[in-house]
Amino acid sequence: MRKKWLGIGLSVGITGALIWGYGTSASADSTTMGVYESALQQTKEAKSMTAHAQLALTDNGTKLLTLEGVAKIDHNQHIGNVNATITDTLGEKSVQAFLEKDQVVVKKGDSNIYRVMEKMDRRPQSENGADNKRGAMMHKLLTTVFGDLGKNATVENLPDGGKRTSLQLSEEQIPAFIQAAGPILYDKLVEHSQEASSSENGLSVKLPRLQEDFQVDQVMLNAKIDGENQIQQQSAVVQLSGTDTSGKEHKLQLSLDIRLSDLGTTTPDRIDLTGKQVEKVSREEMKNKWRKDWTKHSDTE
Repeated sequence: MRKKWLGIGLSVGITGALIWGYGTSASADSTTMGVYESALQQTKEAKSMTAHAQLALTDNGTKLLTLEGVAKIDHNQHIGNVNATITDTLGEKSVQAFLEKDQVVVKKGDSNIYRVMEKMDRRPQSENGADNKRGAMMHKLLTTVFGDLGKNATVENLPDGGKRTSLQLSEEQIPAFIQAAGPILYDKLVEHSQEASSSENGLSVKLPRLQEDFQVDQVMLNAKIDGENQIQQQSAVVQLSGTDTSGKEHKLQLSLDIRLSDLGTTTPDRIDLTGKQVEKVSREEMKNKWRKDWTKHSDTE
């Protein structure tokens, strides 16, 4: 069940990255997207950073799920840590995770057990030629799928020398591909949320089942760039609507806000497992669990 909700989170993140990343790839020649791409590349050069993240999911204004977390990452040493608090209909949960060079350590807030999982081997870095070829292919794919979204983006000069870039899409401006895929993806999220809510280890978030009038109403993406041309804050809001089986109208909103700080000076927290209760999970055990979960999920399709 945890794997399914992890998949949901990754799906949300990947979807946002596709739309946001499209602006930096396919429309980099426009003024607004060129500004964002330049700041993105400058931010990536930081060896370390701290990210403060907030996520909220509401239905007709009522909160279904909130998440607040702080992640500290050091790219050079391949280490990091995350402290997160999740609030659903059953209350508040907390989790800590520590990324080390050869393992990942996870601890739930109400447990004294530290689960230690082996990291997968890092893939060798690709040659620049292969990277460039994949970048060109992604550029072409996103251009075909999402169309010319860059024309809807704006850039604003701020008093402190920074900039703010924005991309706001109304229902009429959202690509047909997203509108067509929306109901299918949402149905999967509903299925997973109901299964997770029935498990004592899962998140208690029951999304309403929406009917044929389901649609994506609005997508808003914003980025604030500081005077040193580094991304300081990014936010996204996605609004959906539809009616359930009883005819009740629902307006769902997913919002995400990420604030970056201490670029180049962040030192991640480390974990000392001496004297602690440790439960080791081998790489093979994780693979077998993933295969089992995937097979179970496939059988319910």
